[in-house]
Amino acid sequence: MRQFIRPSYLKPGDTIGLVAMASAISESQLTPEYEEKWSSIFNSWGLKVKKGKHLYHSLPGDFAGEDAFRAEDICEMLLDDEIKAIISYRGGYGSMRTLSHLDLNLFREHPKWLVGFSDITIFHSALRSLGIESILGAMPSTFGEALPQTFDSLHNALFGADMHYSTAPHPFSKIGKCRGRLVGGNLCLFASTIGTHIQNLFEEDSILFIEDIDEKMHTVDRMLLTMRCAGMLDRLKGVIIGQFTDTADSDKWEKDVYTLIKEHTDRLDCPVLFGFPCGHEQPNYSLVLGREAVLEVSPDGGSLRLL
Repeated sequence: MRQFIRPSYLKPGDTIGLVAMASAISESQLTPEYEEKWSSIFNSWGLKVKKGKHLYHSLPGDFAGEDAFRAEDICEMLLDDEIKAIISYRGGYGSMRTLSHLDLNLFREHPKWLVGFSDITIFHSALRSLGIESILGAMPSTFGEALPQTFDSLHNALFGADMHYSTAPHPFSKIGKCRGRLVGGNLCLFASTIGTHIQNLFEEDSILFIEDIDEKMHTVDRMLLTMRCAGMLDRLKGVIIGQFTDTADSDKWEKDVYTLIKEHTDRLDCPVLFGFPCGHEQPNYSLVLGREAVLEVSPDGGSLRLL
């Protein structure tokens, strides 16, 4: 497999850049009390925070300001040698619009950790296409309800600690062991890259992670079916199923979303791990996308070790 660029890990005293890559900060979080909540976490790790100059902008459509301005903030953080990681305040919607205003070569010329999940999957897909590792992890918008395990996991990813997760047995998991590069993120956003310049056709040995929120059963089915018909799923070395939160219409389908997903994964000849705690619930464990990992699923549970 090709060699991926691994940005430098953080150390106490470093500065991180905080930007809004997609949606605007919700009004309930525009308070000194909430800012103290997320800033205290970074401060406890010995990190300083530099805010993007358009961080608090807002436009109709729930965007965090103009697309070009959001891209400008990211560009400035990439070009600022003081900034060691770029963290998106929240997801929402708008990452693809932001990405269209960016020169992707800047990420290769100035590799830094990029952190976020949900809509930020678009950026992770772009960095994967460039051969750069990135962190699928918690954002400040979720720090208010985050559990200690969520913070510990994000800290480990940013500071370069060993990352090895164990999960309980799940009746839908498929036993097996594999090695591959971690890819994926939010299913809806990942599927939306098909046919674009940042799509991933799993030409390298890959372990796919997926999660989602507020989707309907038929859209989950359609996205997985599209990936299957494109020949993508059959190329996978392994699959990890995260949290699918608030999926609608399961009563009409007379099954839950995990049963639906199992119908697709049962067709695959690779290990499948259900019940991995990553997504829009707590705890929300961080994953280093682009990193090679070993996935092992046994009757006793699952093991994911990042290499």
